[in-house]
Amino acid sequence: MADAVGRALLRRGGAGVVAGLAVLAGCAAPAVPDVPPIQAPRDVRGADPCALVDDAALATAGVRAPGTPGTGPEGPRCEWTGGPGRTLVLTLFTGDGGLGTLARNSESTTTRVRLDGYPALETFTGAGEFCQYDVGIDTDQVLLVALDGGEPDSCTALQSLLPPVLSRLPG
Repeated sequence: MADAVGRALLRRGGAGVVAGLAVLAGCAAPAVPDVPPIQAPRDVRGADPCALVDDAALATAGVRAPGTPGTGPEGPRCEWTGGPGRTLVLTLFTGDGGLGTLARNSESTTTRVRLDGYPALETFTGAGEFCQYDVGIDTDQVLLVALDGGEPDSCTALQSLLPPVLSRLPG
C-alpha cells in the first residue's frame, strides 16, 4: 500500500478499535460531533468494495482493475493501483458511531464538506497528491475513499469518481 494512504488510514487511530476499547474499559466515550442528517441513506453492509467502482470511475482515478480485496481496521476494503505512486483505496466502515466517530478522531486539518449531497470529511496534503473523503451514507455507515497520486490533484479526481460510486450503492 502506498505510504500516504497507510498514514491517512492510520491517522484515524482505528476509530472502531478506539471506540471499542473505551466501552471495554468502562469509560464514557466523548460526545460525538453533530453530523448533518443524511437525506438519501445508502446501505453497504455485505457489499463487495471491489465491485462498487466501475471501469469508467477507475479510469478517472488513473488506476486499473482488478482491485485487491482486503480488510483494514475500519472494515472491508479494496485497493487499486495505477502509474507510479497512484493508489485508490475504498473502505466500508459500519457501526461505531459512523461519521461522528471518524470526525471525533480526525486530524485538526480535516474539514467538513458535502459531497454529492452527503456529509463528508475531507483530508488532503497541501500539494494535493493525497486526498481522502469519508462520506456518511447512513447514521452508522461511511464510505472511506483515498487517492494517492491523482491528477490534476487527488481531491479533484475523487470528486469526479465518487458520485457514480454513490449512485451504485443500494438505498
